Amino acid sequence: MAETPIFISDTGSPSKILGVHGGRGTLNWKRFVTGLMMSGNWDSFEHNRLEPGAAVGEHVHSRTEEIYFIIRGKGLMHYGDDRFEVGPGDLIMTPLHGRHGIETIGDETLEFFVVEALPPEIVDALPEYSPSAE
Repeated sequence: MAETPIFISDTGSPSKILGVHGGRGTLNWKRFVTGLMMSGNWDSFEHNRLEPGAAVGEHVHSRTEEIYFIIRGKGLMHYGDDRFEVGPGDLIMTPLHGRHGIETIGDETLEFFVVEALPPEIVDALPEYSPSAE
C-alpha cells in the first residue's frame, strides 16, 4: 500500500481513500460540511464506510477533536495503547493530540459518522468567522 493515501473521487459518490493515515484497504469518505459552512466550532461532518479487512491507521490530530458514531458493523478502536470493540450506537470521543485509529472486524462494512470539533484553545487562536449568506 502506498505511504501517501490515494484519493479517487467524482461529483456524485464518496471519495475512495486507499491507505488513509497509513492504514490498509479502502475507506469510502464523504464530507458533508466543513467549518466554513457552520457557525459552530466544528471543522467537519463526515460519513465513512470502511470495507472489511480495512483500517484507518493510527494518527494524531493537532487541531481537532473527533467524535465517532458507529452506524453499522463492528470495529476495533485504537486509542493510545488501548484497543476496544465498537458497534452500532457506540460513540467514541478522541481528544486533541490523542493517537487513534479504527479497523473493521468481521465480514461487514463498518459505517460511521465523524464530527471534527475545534477545542477552545484552537478557536481562541483563530480569527473570528461566521458563514455568510452568499
